[in-house]
Amino acid sequence: MAGGRTALALLVLVCLRLQRGGSFNLDVEKPSVFLGPPGSYFGFSVDFFKSPDNRESDVLIGAPRANTTSSSSVVERGAVYSCPWSGDSSCREVPFDNSDNRVSSDGSLMEFKSKQWFGASVRSDGEHILACAPLYQWSTFGVSDREPVGTCYLKKGSKVVEYSPCRSTASTPEGQGFCQAGFSADFLKKNNKVVVGGPGSFYWQGQLISDDVTEILSRLDTELTTTYSNTLKTKSAGAQYDDSYLGYSVTVGDFNDDGKEDYVTGVPRGEKALGYVNIFNGQNMASMINFTGSQMAAYFGHSVAASDLNNDGLIDLLVGAPLFMDRGSDGNLREVGQVSVYLGKGGFSFRSAQMLTGAEVYARYGSTIAALGDLNRDGYNDVAISAPYGGPNHHGLVYIHNGRSQGPDPSPSQVLQGKWASSYMPASFGYSMTGSTDIDQNGYPDLIVGVFGADRAVLYRARPVISVNATLDITPQIVNPKEKTCTHPDTKAPVSCFKVKYCMTASGYRAPSSMIFHVELLLDRLKQKEATKRVRFLHSQVFQYSKNMTVSSNKVPSCEELDVFLKDEQDFRDMITPISVAMEYNLDYQRAADQSGLLPILDASTPNNVTKQAHILLDCGDDNICKPNLTLSVKSDREEIYIGDDNSLTLEVVAENHGEGAYEAELHVFPPQQADFIEVVRSQTFSRLSCAYKKRTRPRLWCVIWGTP
Repeated sequence: MAGGRTALALLVLVCLRLQRGGSFNLDVEKPSVFLGPPGSYFGFSVDFFKSPDNRESDVLIGAPRANTTSSSSVVERGAVYSCPWSGDSSCREVPFDNSDNRVSSDGSLMEFKSKQWFGASVRSDGEHILACAPLYQWSTFGVSDREPVGTCYLKKGSKVVEYSPCRSTASTPEGQGFCQAGFSADFLKKNNKVVVGGPGSFYWQGQLISDDVTEILSRLDTELTTTYSNTLKTKSAGAQYDDSYLGYSVTVGDFNDDGKEDYVTGVPRGEKALGYVNIFNGQNMASMINFTGSQMAAYFGHSVAASDLNNDGLIDLLVGAPLFMDRGSDGNLREVGQVSVYLGKGGFSFRSAQMLTGAEVYARYGSTIAALGDLNRDGYNDVAISAPYGGPNHHGLVYIHNGRSQGPDPSPSQVLQGKWASSYMPASFGYSMTGSTDIDQNGYPDLIVGVFGADRAVLYRARPVISVNATLDITPQIVNPKEKTCTHPDTKAPVSCFKVKYCMTASGYRAPSSMIFHVELLLDRLKQKEATKRVRFLHSQVFQYSKNMTVSSNKVPSCEELDVFLKDEQDFRDMITPISVAMEYNLDYQRAADQSGLLPILDASTPNNVTKQAHILLDCGDDNICKPNLTLSVKSDREEIYIGDDNSLTLEVVAENHGEGAYEAELHVFPPQQADFIEVVRSQTFSRLSCAYKKRTRPRLWCVIWGTP
């Protein structure tokens, strides 16, 4: 159990709650919303059912408090519903067990299916469905003794077989009497097995039990207790492990690359309430490695997930601790939740943990973790982490973290927000989640999110991601005002000009064959006012240009070249600031939609704009960088000034440049507070001299030389 635990150092990464680039590729505009019976907890568990031949593609949704009408003696039997992913038709109840409670020969009840929470766990491997009722009770010795052993049903096609591994002769608190089998469950596809967690076995030490799918389906007998020949299960341990809840959460993954999936289970109250996670060998259920939480009562192990997040071919492990407390900026502890990420090194060894820490108080970040597969097809698997009580109205949030070579990105690429309220309890958006299945067969995995407090489940389909390579070229990049090679279309006067050429290519998995982009070009972007802009498009004499460009997805560039002219030097002052040319583009999403109406989206990891610069040729040498050498001399017509004297004072200012061009040279003169400014007398050679006098807290005369120095 907790012995022999590997000590791992911690690398802390604070998860910033900033959405990068807005919504990414899960479609939040038109999700499929499934509605269940009121008060049934519809959405408490969710999974996909997609048959190997793709003939059936549905969403499975558990409603553990649903009332079925098949038996008057059973109240709130619970149910599992199958819903078409498109939402075109209503959900239907999946038939599992509609029988009454079984009775003994003397008429005493032997089992109690009322309020058994059937549908609290639902899992599918595409061929089979496993649905469990962890609060199912049965009686070994009479009505007065009811043991919540839990039970499950395994379904293949129309065949349904009950699987109740804890309904045994050891139905006492010290045995499996409070097992609650099916509290958690999963399939081992490589091993052809199922695994169920029973956190109540052995005085709530907890237990994992795994059996062969084929053997379970072959047992059609009606015996209350059934044993299997290939059962793997954990055993009872010492009293120090009581109240640990092993089996509270479960997932599987091939951590040692032996071709067999291994078992992972969370033990949130183990190790003196620090919580821990145990990995068991898939061959023999031997304990291989433990990870212990760092904070008491954080419920470390409440959720677990396994996926290769950094694309190194090794399975990584994620562990949720939704009650984790962190210190805020004021030094006080806040319950924010945390997820620990252990990157695999192979052979049941892992790197130091990375931490994704929540930001909202009492949001329960890390309550559920769902492996998504490669959501955006960038080569890295992604993960969803829920905070079911987060958000502005506490309806719940789901954070999408993209995988990278160094592990999951601490900043989410997308945040899904619950929009559904409940009148009697928290909506709990994200309490259950499942991903890694391409339900609509568009080449991208989708995500189903349960909102059991509002009796709903929501399907978010992944949108195709379009990668764009946009280029912008300016020829020549240095414009000589003296070389006038173009003709103004209106005045027919020669003007200096340069060419702007932009090109675009677009590609993406399952992308449309051609797409339309709205392209905008803006000249001299650094100049905010139109009057100060120094260039115009030659054909239109404006500084903006837009066009709808058709771009094929065959990576052949679509291009256009435009002429831009430079205004006369007499019409502007700034010769130094670069002429910035900006290009922005956006996809016409509506025209690129698929047959179901799903819109593609541009890759959020690349910007949708390009900027290039041109420079005006200056009298500053080959490098076009000016290095002036200014000298200044001042003469006055009077050496003394007397207070009260009405005679004016004339200052003669001589500025000389002994170096390269001094563009935009300025002269600042600060007269005394008592003096009044009269005028500036310009030299004929300084026809472009502009002066202004400003009298504020400190009077100042400001003179600027326009254009060429």
